[in-house]
Parts: sequence; C-alpha cells; structure tokens
Amino acid sequence: MLRSATKVTFGILISLALVVAAGVLWPTSSAPLPDHHHDYRISNVHVIDVQTGTASDLVTVTVRNGVIAAIGKPGGEAAAVIDGRGGYLLPGFWDMHMHSFQLSPQLHLPLFVANGITGARDMMDCPGEDDSLIACLTEKRRWNAEAEAGRLASPRFISVASYYFENPALTPAETVQRARAYTRRGVDELKVYNRLSGPAYLQVAEEARRAKVRLVGHLPKAIALPDALAAGQRSFEHAHLFPRHCFPNAAEWRSGKLDAADRSRVAAMMVVKHDPGLCRDAFAAMKAAGAWFVPTHVTREEDARAGDSSFINDSRLRYLDPLSRWAYRDDLASTRSAYPGREGGQALADYFDHGLRLTGAAHRSGVHILVGTDTAIGGFRYHDELALLVRAGLTPAQVLRAATIDAARYAGLDDRFGSVGIGKQADLVLLSADPLKDISNTRRIQSVFIGGRLYDRSRLDLLLAFTERQANRPDNWIKLLWGFAWSSVASDL
Repeated sequence: MLRSATKVTFGILISLALVVAAGVLWPTSSAPLPDHHHDYRISNVHVIDVQTGTASDLVTVTVRNGVIAAIGKPGGEAAAVIDGRGGYLLPGFWDMHMHSFQLSPQLHLPLFVANGITGARDMMDCPGEDDSLIACLTEKRRWNAEAEAGRLASPRFISVASYYFENPALTPAETVQRARAYTRRGVDELKVYNRLSGPAYLQVAEEARRAKVRLVGHLPKAIALPDALAAGQRSFEHAHLFPRHCFPNAAEWRSGKLDAADRSRVAAMMVVKHDPGLCRDAFAAMKAAGAWFVPTHVTREEDARAGDSSFINDSRLRYLDPLSRWAYRDDLASTRSAYPGREGGQALADYFDHGLRLTGAAHRSGVHILVGTDTAIGGFRYHDELALLVRAGLTPAQVLRAATIDAARYAGLDDRFGSVGIGKQADLVLLSADPLKDISNTRRIQSVFIGGRLYDRSRLDLLLAFTERQANRPDNWIKLLWGFAWSSVASDL
C-alpha cells in the first residue's frame, strides 16, 4: 500500500514538474506590429505646439524615413496618405517612472503603445548582470532596436536607472562597488531609496558625479531635501516629497522619533501642521538647482482609494495577469490595514489632496514637473495622472508640455524628440479631439507613430486584445512565478 502511494506521489510530482517545464519553455507570443512603412503624409490635422500650448490651423505633416520632413504643405512623395479628419497631432507621451520585466513585451509594453506612450524612463535595472524576472539593460537596448525597426510593440527606453540603493547596512566600500558595477554596465542614473543611510547616500552621490550620471529616486528618510539638492540629486519621485518636508516635525520624522506613533495621525499631522514657508524655500531651492519632480499622484490615489470597491475592481485590471492583480489588491489591503477605520481613510484622502495642492504650488513656483505612473496598468493610468495634474492646478497645456518636451529636455534629447518639428523623430499621437480644451481627450487616440511606423486604431485595438489574452495565459503565469522564484531580487539587495 505504501509503495503504491509513493508511486502516485512520485507520478504527481513528475507531472507537475513537466507542467512547469512546459510553461517555462513554451514560446512567447509577439504583439501585433505596426505598418512596415515609415513614410507618410498626414493630412487635415491640427498640430499642437506643446511649447506655446496652441493648436495650428489644419495642415499636412510629411514623415520620411521616420523623421518629420515638412509641416504645412506636402513635402515630396510619401508612401501613404492618412486623413487626420480634423484631429490633433502632438508628440508621443513619455512615462517618466515605470518598470519593465522579462515578460513586459507580452504583458505591459503593448499597453503603453496603445495609450500613446512612445517614450519610457525605466526606474529599475536588474541587480546583477541578468535576472529571471526584471528586464535588464541589455534587454531594454535590444527592445529599443526592435521597436525602432518595427519588430516590437514597445515605447523607446530613453533612460534606465540602476537597481535601487536601499539596504541601510550598506558600507561605503559596498556602495562604491555596487555603484561602479551599475555605471560600467551603462545605466543613465543611480537610484536611491527610502532606507539608505546618510553616509551611503553621499557615497552614491559622489559616484554619480564621478561617472557623470544622474542621481535620482526617492528622498531617503535620513536625508533632508536641502542636503539632497546640495549632493546633486536632480530627480525626486512621488508626492510624499513635500508633505514630509514642509511640516515643523520633519526632522523628528527623519530621525525616527515618530516611528512608534500612529501612522494615520502622523499623516494627518503632515497636513494640518503644514508650513507654507518651508515649502516656499524648498520650491525655490529646487528651481535654483534645476531639479525635477515626478509626483506619480496615481500611487497616492491608490492609497486614498484603497477601500473603494469601485477602484479595487477597476475593469482595466483585466489586462493584468492574476499574480500582478493579486499583488496590486494585496498592496491596497495592506494600506487599509496600516491606516485602519474611518480615521485612517480620511487621513489618506486628506494626504492625497494635500499632495496635489503642493504639486500645483511647486509648479507655480517654477519647479519642473514630469509625468510618471509607477503602477499597474501603467498605460491607462498615465491618462489618470494627466487628469490629476490638471486637478493639482496645471493647465492642460502645461500638462502636455510636461508629458512631452519637458521630458525630452530632462533626458537631453529635445533636439530629436518632444515636439512636432521638422527634423524631429516621428513619434506622434493623433487624437480625435483637442486635449488643450479637455485633458481627458488624450484618451481619444486615433493613431500612434513610433519612428514613423503607424499603429492605426485597428492595430491599437489588437494590442489591447493581445495583452488581455496574454494576461490570461497559464504559461505566462508559470513564467512569472518561475522568474520570481529565481530572481536575484530575492536576495534583497
């Protein structure tokens, strides 16, 4: 009897192993691709000048070899003519805070393209030379080449940050070793995170200066904002930045003296005890330093709406695989647990609104704002972020500028990207309604061009259908679980 049971158990284990092996080795599918041409004449369109915030009369834009060759009248022969039907043509959007994974060509990147996002700043390279879960710099470079050639549905990766420096126990020697490994690999930015110690932070800053790459990321708890600016940090992520700095107890919070206090009450304190003078000084210092702010308000909205059933059950979550969907909802549940009851919910809602107000104030004071998502279903949530920036007090024209030419300027690529101009890359979005009048019109996408290669509305719909199918394929679930199990991230670098 025991021998028989052992055989059954062994058979089950072998069968499971075969299923896992089949899932891991099962070939991945390719998303629908753009038209193979990159010469077009786009007629009957209003061109949006993102620098002045104005729309032209109806004109024709000619694209040749993936570059804008003429505006205003036909510019020689083109492979095809597209009737813009009175739509609005503007540069493609750039998401300045996202993350990509080995399976992103199946599960994430098509959603970005389908939502008009043609450029992406990836905020996390893999910890080592390769990884089974996170996409590494080599993959992103390959994806760029394939997207440029029309062989992959993906935005361009315009900047890639290192894996984040987070471990509070990092010694100066370990910090130098790790930073130099990342910069030798070719990352554009070194990324700091919440728990990094002051000495390690300063060491990362020194390595960023040595390698001539940007110092970016969260503002570590141990570091005051003026000190970070003095150290050379030039990009600050998330709307926690100003609420945590602009209240009289900020030094106590940074030192850990408030760690034992109720989280809801600390969040409420940051709102109620807000000191406008501290923020005015912070805004002036950031402007003087030329620092950039990427508030990702959608992430704080997730906190504020963590108990909202309509938000938890957002219909767009069907584009996520079950593992990511579970992780997203688990994060929401953890937030509600950390900020319980009515008091916690109100504290999060007030904190979210406070962050929006401070972003508006920062922008009015001359702080450079960029658009990023850092969240699930990033392509769709990008348009939510645009709307939240308008709610924060920016005009639609200012939001569009942040999403395009200002993002290109941050990356030092505004000579080739970020506006509709002769000689610029034809990374374009054609909308059916004017986003200068209503920012929600950025969702009304007729066509997307990347390097002059066309995704018309039918192809964009195919990208959405493809991603939904891929999210529900068991072999992709197995690949994700396998990737997570063997990822170097598990070592908690």
